Parts: sequence; C-alpha cells; structure tokens
Amino acid sequence: METKSNHVRLEWIRVKLGYIGKLVVDSVGMKGGLCLFWDDSIDVNMISYSKFHIDAQVVAEKGASWRFTGMYGQLKSSQRIHSWIFLHRLHGMSTLLWVCAGDFNEILDDSEKKGGSQHRSSMMDAFRCALDDCGLQDLGFSGPEFTWSNKREGL
Repeated sequence: METKSNHVRLEWIRVKLGYIGKLVVDSVGMKGGLCLFWDDSIDVNMISYSKFHIDAQVVAEKGASWRFTGMYGQLKSSQRIHSWIFLHRLHGMSTLLWVCAGDFNEILDDSEKKGGSQHRSSMMDAFRCALDDCGLQDLGFSGPEFTWSNKREGL
C-alpha cells in the first residue's frame, strides 16, 4: 500500500497497532512510500526493497516458510513495463510459495475503473501477461470498490 508517509509517522502507527517489526520506505513528500508491519507470530527476513517494492521471506511459528512481496507499480503508464520486468526478475529469485500484493497502478479489466476514457487494452494485456508468466493471480478484494481520491492525505 502506498503510505504517503515517513518512518516517524509509521513508527507511531506500528506502536498503536501493536506490531513488533516494520520496514519503511519513506515517501517523497506526499508520493509513494511503502511499509511492512509484522507481529511476533512470524519472523521476517528482508530480501530486498526499493521505492517500488518490499520483498521478504516469512517464517511462521511452526517453521513454514513463504515469500511476500509488496509492490507499488510505476505511476506513468509508459514506465509500467519496468514494473513487469522487475516482477519477472523477482519471480525467478525463489521457489518459495509467493504472495505478491500491492498497488500495481494497472487494471486487468475496464470494469475496474470508474469514469474517464477507456483504458488501453495493450496496457491491461501486458499486466495480465506479467501475472500469468509469474504464476500469480488476482484474488480480488473486499471492502470499498474505490479506496482513494486525488489529493487525499496519507496515513
């Protein structure tokens, strides 16, 4: 999730929520920013992170191990191909079970957007191919259909 926040604010949130660990990639002003919180029921080993991703190995209490990647896709549509190339690179780095979540700044179907002009099908096709090639699938969501508005405050 794009936090639009810095480590000081996110540390306050971590404490309030009762998590024991965190990794924060600070926002630049009110743009970007990523955060991963975890509790004491798991161990989290960071693999890599950047302003567009957090990649970690998660080890549960009973030793089960899997991988979590939080992604924030490129904002500019002309740059999104770099997100898909990076996703392919991450996919090839491990054979662990993989959960990849986040805001990819892309849609799989025009029904996922509201208003404006029709989205270019080539952009949706490229995203769909990246997910397919990496063995990922859209699990859907629960909650409000649209979770943001322009100029919204961060966390």
